[in-house]
Amino acid sequence: MCGITGKINYLSKAPVRETELKKPLFEMYHRGPEDEGLLTDRYCGIGMRRLKIIDLEGGRQPVSSEDGSVSVILNGEIYNYRELRKELEARHRFKTNSDTEVIVHLYEELGEDCVRKLNGMFALAVWDARKEVLFIARDRAGVKPLFYSDTGGSLYFASEIRSLLAFNGIPRDLDQQALANYLSFYYISSPRSVFRHIRRLPQGHCIKVSGGKAEIRQYWNYRFRPQKMTEREAAARIEESLLNSVRRQLVSDVPLGVFLSSGLDSTAIVAMMHKLGVRPITYTVGYENGGTYNELKGARLVADKYHTEHHDCLFGPRDLIKNLPEAALRFAEPHGDWSALAMGHVSTQSRKDITVALTGAGGDELFAGYPTLTAAKVGRIYQYLPGPVKAAIRAASERLPVSTKRLSLDFKIKSFTRGAAFKPEMAHMKYKEILTAEDIRAFMPGIKHSDPFEVFSQHLPAVADERLLDRLLYLDLNVFLPYCSLHSTDLVSMFNSQEVRVPFLDNEMIELSEEIPLGLKLKGFKTKHILRKALRQYLPEEILKMPKKGFSMPTAEWLKGDLREFALDAISAARDKNPDFCNYAFAEALLTEHLEGRRDNTRKLTCLVSLFLWQTGYL
Repeated sequence: MCGITGKINYLSKAPVRETELKKPLFEMYHRGPEDEGLLTDRYCGIGMRRLKIIDLEGGRQPVSSEDGSVSVILNGEIYNYRELRKELEARHRFKTNSDTEVIVHLYEELGEDCVRKLNGMFALAVWDARKEVLFIARDRAGVKPLFYSDTGGSLYFASEIRSLLAFNGIPRDLDQQALANYLSFYYISSPRSVFRHIRRLPQGHCIKVSGGKAEIRQYWNYRFRPQKMTEREAAARIEESLLNSVRRQLVSDVPLGVFLSSGLDSTAIVAMMHKLGVRPITYTVGYENGGTYNELKGARLVADKYHTEHHDCLFGPRDLIKNLPEAALRFAEPHGDWSALAMGHVSTQSRKDITVALTGAGGDELFAGYPTLTAAKVGRIYQYLPGPVKAAIRAASERLPVSTKRLSLDFKIKSFTRGAAFKPEMAHMKYKEILTAEDIRAFMPGIKHSDPFEVFSQHLPAVADERLLDRLLYLDLNVFLPYCSLHSTDLVSMFNSQEVRVPFLDNEMIELSEEIPLGLKLKGFKTKHILRKALRQYLPEEILKMPKKGFSMPTAEWLKGDLREFALDAISAARDKNPDFCNYAFAEALLTEHLEGRRDNTRKLTCLVSLFLWQTGYL
């Protein structure tokens, strides 16, 4: 696990000096506090910060080929490196036991197609000195981040935005469309970043820089390939594949554990570890006065069943007040999902014991776990209701008393009626919407942008011929998963120099999910049906029957208490720093409305407060 960065002057061919890479590497010190590696060759330079996970003494990077012509830096892990090494050893001499060196020799034989052979989470860079080619790539699911800037005839890349901003010559102009997208969804997704000259490399994509130009292309895409199979066959294959995935991802030369919720997915990982004869160390976040948001009881059921070494990590509003301002600066762009801070808290608490943590991320996207999918089914029926009936339902929903409980009936019905009037793909966006188009106009009257639906619509051509619910699954897999969930998890864990692995996003699990028919994933209105069936024998009955809750916090109540002054101070500081940036009175009105109990504005407030904290540091 590392942070990687580099620069190539592909037009001017001006030499890259080591000193140009030092500051970008320093900004990623937390990603790899144990080692630093640099290579400069003519007009290209690459560098990395290393967190030692595999081959602790011999795995220094960059790793080069026998003749020194091919050099590689890697952020992440290649889970099938041992199998690949066995295939390559007959033709190559290995100097280390690291997974990085496998990529060197694989590239020598296959060139850019080497990434198709890799099963892992990775962002990597290859410098081919003989051909004068820089090749960078990102894993299939987007577990590991990679940003780049193609500016002034040079291409820069790094694991974090903050590192790219440390290079001289990259402008900080805002991308107003990205800002509008952020206000709509409280995170920014590929290919944009909040800075117009910095872009995200999409998952499953690579960039080749040679011959005076930089070209980006997609090397892998998720495909629905449903096969005929019975429930029993599908369940058996899931159990086998998940066991294989967990076995692969247990390979480590440092201690590892599990971030355990009361949900199906992380519980399944603990069960598979137990089956493999491993006693896990588990960590669960709980909330002060958490009420319906706490998962401690459910997680304890799992811990007791599998005799894990279990730890509860309590998180409260004072922790959020302490950590959020620093996180806003380290993220280097606004991110409004404050549950990431709870994940960061678990990472901080567990880091004294473990360097690697496994999580259940990805299970919902691969096996249809989100209630928005059942909402789409109900929406089909709703569309046929007479107009007056729909109007009456909408009016009745708005009269429901405001509730701040986790996924309350009030929240579900109001979200549904606001979205169900639209076409299904647009409704899918509306269910997730934070600020409406009217809100954005009121908050930032001068912002120039087009429809934020571009976040989703850019992916629809690839699945135009698929069934509706498969199209919606595809959107979650390509938007929410990599750019809200995985990206924030990577950042908050790497703040603590801790690696997080995701067994559900192993290649074998992804490819299996492509083959399982939708009717087995979502049966009637039962989400993750086949996954529940596959894991029934391993899980407590309470976990199997538990509805999808999502990873969320009691922020609504905290905003009425300890966070009230914190939110007001954030608005005030941002107004003092940049008085013309936006209509601050809009945010104040949202807070007043929330405090008076007239509306639950939690997500809108976390979105705007995060924006204010970010802008005081970057504008």
